[in-house]
Amino acid sequence: MHFQPPWGGAFRLQTFVHRTPEALPPGTVEAIRKAILGTPLLGDSNLSGQFSGTYGFSITFRREALPEVTALFPDFKPYLDAALLPDCDTFLLNPLLVREGRGVGAHIDRSLEFYGAGIGCPVAVSVLYVQVPETLSGGELRLYHRGNRVAALKPVPRSLVMFRGDLTHEVAPIDAGALALTEARISLVVEQYRVPESLRAGIPRFEVRTRAGMAA
Repeated sequence: MHFQPPWGGAFRLQTFVHRTPEALPPGTVEAIRKAILGTPLLGDSNLSGQFSGTYGFSITFRREALPEVTALFPDFKPYLDAALLPDCDTFLLNPLLVREGRGVGAHIDRSLEFYGAGIGCPVAVSVLYVQVPETLSGGELRLYHRGNRVAALKPVPRSLVMFRGDLTHEVAPIDAGALALTEARISLVVEQYRVPESLRAGIPRFEVRTRAGMAA
């Protein structure tokens, strides 16, 4: 199964976001959920301050290292097969777990600038909703372009959202329904970049990072 966004391999500037419902089978998404909750890498988010109080870890990889990613997390392979755009070469993959009382502050993804200034924002960001509790209140994904809200998406289990990488976005605080970590709103996010060759050498081929530092 391959996700086919309406812009094809490259973005049309007027296209902000696309959502595919039931993007992966239930069993596949359940395996992803178990892999995320079961890994010892899971801990306080290592991303920017806007993610304070959330949980996860991150994997930076270049396309040629995709086999290492799927060897570490074989259950992620169907998602990556479906979501990765063919004309992107470098990626940051991170599970995001948000519990009751928390959200994610407004930001534009520039995660790879950890490795060097000038890389900029991704071409696209893909989000698979792995777990959405039935009693969840809040937690919608809000997207903004030049200060204007262009989408407010309620998380839907098994749906795959792809949005333009230059959009400011936030996750609204969760009001109820996700008290324990095992009940969290869980998504699997991949930032997709086209990095100029002159900057690519500064990005590791494959690296796992946690709040404690580099894990692999």
